Amino acid sequence: MHNSLRTPACSRQFSSYRATLQVEPGKWQTVRVPFPAFVGHGPGASTTKFDPSAVRRIGIVAIGREMDVTLAQAGVRFYKS
Repeated sequence: MHNSLRTPACSRQFSSYRATLQVEPGKWQTVRVPFPAFVGHGPGASTTKFDPSAVRRIGIVAIGREMDVTLAQAGVRFYKS
């Protein structure tokens, strides 16, 4: 699964900054993804350095292969490392 962030640099609907995350099936857990882990994909994002202050949308996507996913999200928080 991927966390997906969008900024104004993402010039197409499918453009985003993505970071892969690993989760254990059937286990509730806290997942921390540092901003430097996000890589640009698609027009605009792939050629523009990620700027955390410009984040406008946050998403969680499952792409790349077919899978069954059940996702429960309690919240999104920002942290300093």
